Amino acid sequence: MHLTACEPSAMSGAVALEVSSGDVGYLSCGVEDGHSQSHPSLEDVTNESAANESSEEESANEKEEEATEDIAHTQAAPAVSRPNSLAVSSPPAVASDLWTARGDGEVKLRMSESGPGAEPALTVHQMFHATVERYPDHTALGWKEGDAWKTLNYRQYYKQCRTAAKAFLKLGLERYHGVGILGFNSAEWFIADIAAILAGGFAVGIYTTNSAEACQYVAENCQANILVVENHKQMQKILQVQDSLPHLKAIIQYRDELKEKKPNLYTWAEFMALGEEGPEEQLDDIISSQKANQCCTLIYTSGTTGQPKGVMLSHDNLTWTAFATSRNVRLTEACVSQEVVVSYLPLSHIAAQMIDIWITIKVGGATYFAQPDALKVSWIVFVCVCLCMCELVVYYCSRAWYLLTDELIEFSIELEIDVPSPDFMGPQRRF
Repeated sequence: MHLTACEPSAMSGAVALEVSSGDVGYLSCGVEDGHSQSHPSLEDVTNESAANESSEEESANEKEEEATEDIAHTQAAPAVSRPNSLAVSSPPAVASDLWTARGDGEVKLRMSESGPGAEPALTVHQMFHATVERYPDHTALGWKEGDAWKTLNYRQYYKQCRTAAKAFLKLGLERYHGVGILGFNSAEWFIADIAAILAGGFAVGIYTTNSAEACQYVAENCQANILVVENHKQMQKILQVQDSLPHLKAIIQYRDELKEKKPNLYTWAEFMALGEEGPEEQLDDIISSQKANQCCTLIYTSGTTGQPKGVMLSHDNLTWTAFATSRNVRLTEACVSQEVVVSYLPLSHIAAQMIDIWITIKVGGATYFAQPDALKVSWIVFVCVCLCMCELVVYYCSRAWYLLTDELIEFSIELEIDVPSPDFMGPQRRF
């Protein structure tokens, strides 16, 4: 089983596997720029303490032998230094820790010898591309425009993600910088999220209920180069604070026409047009340089008890969790029977992203987008629908229980509704 950035310890019995890094290295404590240092291990410190407390009757020869052993042991400890640059061609370093707080950092993956924990680590692109190869003509996304339903198959989905990634690069997206996405669930939301990752940036969902100031904080914290917003209402929030966002280079609106034209504002159609003719080689180079033990997305807390905090999730975190969850709840591959998901919960949450985007991609499923007013229905009907759904959907809907009224809670108790615990993945869950 793999352990990635900012995660608790993996299950016991795991075996540590060091993964060599490419374009960046991890700076461990006590290492200064341009210098390599060695530090005594905990065992060394214990030995030294024991030597100091030893009897004065100990011979000088024994003390000299112990000191020699301590020095030799200390010098054998590996040193890790900060690379001089973040270029792809920088000398390879060793990912030396199980966590990192650096955007360009890498972590050591912890893998077990057998079972789900022994699955090879995959990047988002590797998982996505494998599904496109298996199910190119299966429906990937579906949404309603007026009275008509529109769909994208996996081949078209993948192509649009690449086109958007090239457009991000053309607009100046830098490696390890954020692409903030602010809006209701849609095909454009998914495409922007995946494209940001393919282009080497960080996908960052922003709560649609955020104030302008809260949006500014998240965008600045992730050093966002690009912001993707749903409509004029969300655009106005960003325009109010854009002067406080020194890294911001462009804003893209994916619903409706722009009500004002400025050099750095784009409609979704204008944005996608930028990537249509872009060179494939630059994007391919970035994709090939990515590693499963690197961060690819940031999930921000709501900021209820203070400023929002960004949680770093690696490629491996997303792809392995998608694999493990689909296996534990026994989802079927598209070649047998295609799974279908309705996307309506806020995508700024990792639970919604995991089910709507990553698990669905893993098994070749189809995601259909609800209308923005989908939750404006009778809660009684909602509960009755949940009772008829499978375990996964009931767990997925559990996020909405926080919105229940007192009357509905009493109603659910009367019906003896048994909502599965979030621990339903079993003892081998990743997190």
